[in-house]
Amino acid sequence: MKKRIIQTLLQTEHKDGDRLPSVRTIISTYNVSSGTVQAALKDLAKQSKIYRIQGKGCFWGSEPPLNNTPEVKLTIIEKLAANFENDFERGYLKPNQALPQGKELAARYNVSQNTLRKFLSGKVEEGVLSKNGRHYYFSRKEVSERTRPISELIFVTRCNSWGGFTAESEREMDFLRLVYKTAGANQYKLILLGINDATGQLIDRNGNFCKLSDYPNAIGAVLSTLLVQNYQPLLYFFANVSYPVAVWWEHPETSVPKVFLKKENWKFFNSTFGKKPGVEMGKFLKKRGITEVNYFSPYHNSSWSQDRMTGLVDSGLKVHAYVDSEFASPWDYKEIARKTVEKYAVEAYARSLVRKKLEALSQKAVSDGNNCINVCVNDEVAELFVEMTESESNTPKLIAFDNSMESYLLRLPSYDFNTEALVEHIFYYIENPSGFGHYKKIHHILGNVVEK
Repeated sequence: MKKRIIQTLLQTEHKDGDRLPSVRTIISTYNVSSGTVQAALKDLAKQSKIYRIQGKGCFWGSEPPLNNTPEVKLTIIEKLAANFENDFERGYLKPNQALPQGKELAARYNVSQNTLRKFLSGKVEEGVLSKNGRHYYFSRKEVSERTRPISELIFVTRCNSWGGFTAESEREMDFLRLVYKTAGANQYKLILLGINDATGQLIDRNGNFCKLSDYPNAIGAVLSTLLVQNYQPLLYFFANVSYPVAVWWEHPETSVPKVFLKKENWKFFNSTFGKKPGVEMGKFLKKRGITEVNYFSPYHNSSWSQDRMTGLVDSGLKVHAYVDSEFASPWDYKEIARKTVEKYAVEAYARSLVRKKLEALSQKAVSDGNNCINVCVNDEVAELFVEMTESESNTPKLIAFDNSMESYLLRLPSYDFNTEALVEHIFYYIENPSGFGHYKKIHHILGNVVEK
């Protein structure tokens, strides 16, 4: 079989630099094991017929110089698969609704309806989709609304020492609201618990320490790690449960403990960390003819600020960095304020500290003569830019991340982290763990820039 595969590949029409079919495609075509395919490719490489580029695949010919790596040309099906997954992560394809009609999808992906049908049929065979008549759906358990019992779902957020919780941002409040709304619509009874950073204890909303055995009827758990710095105790509380656990992961993806990535019933959902938000912002700006930006961040001692800037660079923009790396988040400034002023003055004092940093960064940009559009690390920074400007005519061109209420009042274009899609995917996973089997353990939700 190895020799047959080698001979067949050599007989296919190709030229140097063309990419070979993927290992998965060869396995499917010849109905052979991965080991046989890898052995065939290894032999071809020894003969200098092909070369491998890590993460991109195998290519015909001798290996080119490092600065002459060939551009990967995706097949029609590979492009379709990438666009389909992208639309799922972005929330265009909703797990709780039928897919758009075939004619609409074929036009969206620029493929024939026959190619689309073959692709969707393959997804049905994989168990990703199901078909009812002419309509396709993401596979899910069928439960009669009349007979479905009320099920308990554990929902954990951060809390103080007596179990109290106060939302620190609009996004956190949106997440809380959407979890309650979706749980109600799906007939779940939420068991609301808190994790206290200082003690590492689970606490109910009456201030009592609790354990998971107190909730034997739970059929799943939703864990929020937003502003939970000591997240290890939270994860280990649920380490041995058999029901699905969905985690809203508000930390760098690389910090997820590997032991939980190996668990079949766990899935992590990330919307804000990593380079993708910056890349998406860069794509938006480039479509509008913008090739050069200033990047402002007074929180650059954080991976999320650094990654957003790296994403802008990776998108192909020229980026002038005006950043301050003393602190990692707005809450660092608030901690200083709490130690300095009375409780009622904390917000204003913290804001003044951020503004001083931003004024210095802004003056540096002016002295450098960089007058291009300003990309702000969040809406709060953009709002401070507006405050610092004496007249509306002098307000710099601004765009930011967060899509907060303030961005609407200021008519400021801002990147939305798509909390609605985040909650939709979390609940789809809770109800249909196998439906996510084809995706990575850390699932990234894509957002988009909302223009005002």
